[in-house]
Amino acid sequence: MNQLLAAATESAELDPVGSLVDADMSAYYNWLNQQRLPGANQSSFLVWFEGHNQALAVGPTTLAEPLSTSATDLSQLLSSLS
Repeated sequence: MNQLLAAATESAELDPVGSLVDADMSAYYNWLNQQRLPGANQSSFLVWFEGHNQALAVGPTTLAEPLSTSATDLSQLLSSLS
């Protein structure tokens, strides 16, 4: 671990794919923790992949279909969760 932290900045590699997996798992754990709160059955959860036009919306008013291929904007997505 010390070798990784002490590495020179010019030799450091970016890990966008690994970072996305980390962010995905973090969002999932946040959603799990949200489900433990009072009123969770009325709550909504939204996470998006900034700059890549992908989002995940979970809530009691979202459709059971897991994937939508139609385009929408953030305001429409938020209104579907309310």
